[in-house]
Amino acid sequence: MEKNEKKAKSKNDSSKIIKKDNSNKAKKIESTDNFNQKGKIKKPQKMEPLKTEESQTVKRFIVVLIIVIACVVGIYFFTRAFISKDLFNNNDTEETTEVSFNYDITILGSTFNRPYSEYYVIAYKSSDQQASTLSTVINNYISSENALKLYYADLDDYMNSSFYDPENVNSKATKASELRVGDYTLIKIKDGVIDSYIEGVDNITEELSAD
Repeated sequence: MEKNEKKAKSKNDSSKIIKKDNSNKAKKIESTDNFNQKGKIKKPQKMEPLKTEESQTVKRFIVVLIIVIACVVGIYFFTRAFISKDLFNNNDTEETTEVSFNYDITILGSTFNRPYSEYYVIAYKSSDQQASTLSTVINNYISSENALKLYYADLDDYMNSSFYDPENVNSKATKASELRVGDYTLIKIKDGVIDSYIEGVDNITEELSAD
């Protein structure tokens, strides 16, 4: 019995020793895995970034945005180069439009208060065909040496429309609110009152040519 017990103990001890050896070998294998063949420590492998759905959406948006910007820029340069043809025009001078005021134009509401003691006010329709003929007569008159100041009142202007009444002209008006004119009327004002009231293109031509 004692011999059997000793044999059993020796077997258990030997199995423990084998287990320890195996565990030591495993540890050695694990430790050697951290070193390469030259004995240097292996570098840890880099993990690839995870491609999430959100990052893919952002990338697609950026690509679309770049394409849209490129199209807009392309259309701009195409228009400048081939349509307006000013892309390669190096003329930096800007065209400036001079604003001029024609102080000869007036409204019929100011007929009696112009800053002259004697002057003419002619009422006409600029859209009428006879206006060009009358314009020549007026230009000839104002270029003469003794011409009086002459003001133009266009009846096509809405500010003069209330004074246009061919059926009820008033040649005796003493103030603007009483004034009524027809298609072509030449009014001569002297010292703030109507001195003469002439109607019709022919009669106006005769009056201005006589002066």
